Amino acid sequence: DQQVFPSPLIPHSFPTHYRFSLVSSLPMLTWLGGMLSAVVQIIVEGVANAFFSVLPILVVAAVVYKYVEAKRRVVHTEGRVSKQFEPVLKAFRENFRSGWERDGAAFAVYQNGELVVDVWGGHADRESHRLWKENTMNVAFSSSKAMGALCIALLVDRGQLSYDDKIVKFWPKFGKNGKENVTVQMVMSHTAGLALVSKRITMEDGFDHVRMAQHFEDQTPNWEPGTEVGYHALTYGWLVDQIVRRVDPKGRSLGRFFEEEFSVPYGIDFHIGLPLSESHRVSRLSRPTLWDRICEFITDPQNVDYGHVAREIITGGLMFKVGSNPDWLNSVFRMPMNNPDLYAMEQCALSGIGTARAMAKLFDLVRQEKIISKATLDFVSRPVVHESQKDIVTGAHVARGHGLTHMYHTDKTGRKLLLLGHAGLGGQNIRIDRVNGLTFAYVSNGLKGGLGDRARTYVRLIDALYKCIPLKEEMSSDNRVPLSSSQPRTAIAKSASSMNGCSTRTPLSPLRAH
Repeated sequence: DQQVFPSPLIPHSFPTHYRFSLVSSLPMLTWLGGMLSAVVQIIVEGVANAFFSVLPILVVAAVVYKYVEAKRRVVHTEGRVSKQFEPVLKAFRENFRSGWERDGAAFAVYQNGELVVDVWGGHADRESHRLWKENTMNVAFSSSKAMGALCIALLVDRGQLSYDDKIVKFWPKFGKNGKENVTVQMVMSHTAGLALVSKRITMEDGFDHVRMAQHFEDQTPNWEPGTEVGYHALTYGWLVDQIVRRVDPKGRSLGRFFEEEFSVPYGIDFHIGLPLSESHRVSRLSRPTLWDRICEFITDPQNVDYGHVAREIITGGLMFKVGSNPDWLNSVFRMPMNNPDLYAMEQCALSGIGTARAMAKLFDLVRQEKIISKATLDFVSRPVVHESQKDIVTGAHVARGHGLTHMYHTDKTGRKLLLLGHAGLGGQNIRIDRVNGLTFAYVSNGLKGGLGDRARTYVRLIDALYKCIPLKEEMSSDNRVPLSSSQPRTAIAKSASSMNGCSTRTPLSPLRAH
């Protein structure tokens, strides 16, 4: 007996007269497919035509909305600024007035050892209407790397460490898997090939220096150490902590070393490992919206290399991998640094927390050679990685070395001035200008696209700052003393304003915040 199998194309329980032939139905199916395709095409074209016809209206409406919002926006700023630097205060207010500064910010400038600009404004937490105060702190992100670099520089200055030392000299187990020739300088200059740890880093690992040591000991370099430069965005902080713990005669952690060597002796309100009791002073961070990114791109198309970022995400490149481990610190698509539990982590790659005033004060002491010697400062002011070298992680061309980056500003005479320090995610920055005797720091909780050196709010402030620095032929007796003079600057004026109250104030006049 032969068993009859039902056709796979139709249920075998269908009556015979309902069965159909696929071959005979092809013309009908083709016709239906054509009709469906035509309908879809008409709908898509209609939607596209409608969208592009109203797009100009939408753009104009958005621009008008932003303009009206800016006119109605109340801007709160407070602080002190010397008469010579009042244009900096004006630029600071303009950042808020124009909507470029959507949350809060602070900017501090020292010149020849004197605090000449100390301004803050906006909201520490916009949603709760918590204003930015004089003692409000902000997460410094990668500007924290400069603080870690200073800890290493101090050990070098004391003769307890050399940048040419191999890590295995004080950490023998580190030399496994091809890392035996990695030097301190390679770690500080991002050429060590340890931008990425292969094993997943848990939050428990991140707070445990023993676990992190094991991660680095087992790790194989991402590239042959010393042959490429690749931004160690997160691993830098843990590696610096490991170096300090092993070289410091007291065996202190990075956070404790920073506190005892800098924060306490010099009154610096900056922390690598913030006590939870101080978390109420930290501003709340916010990511830039799509509109913010578009506006920033229009202002400066080179602010962020979105093409490189897109390629890295699509291909799962090194930049994407670096930002994905640990995922609990990824601050591009989320904002984990709003978690107070993370403030206590002694991680100088991104979690340093403090005021702009404190950052500027500390690095001005460095500029004055009161913390490290002139010889050490001269040494760290020379780049190890030059601008011509491409970073294989970020795709950027940045001169760097000794844990610091080297940026340049062109002054009125066309001179390129070295600005030594480090930028951070969303606009944070700390820089010293040894030629003009300047040190300045900027922090903001309304993060901008990209790093700090191209953030338009920061650029506006720096442009205004350098317009206040007189050339020799411009010197006069009206408060513009030569930069080499030790004569005190003019008295610092307190200033505070609202959107509708930004008139010039008399120096020393107490001003009311609106």
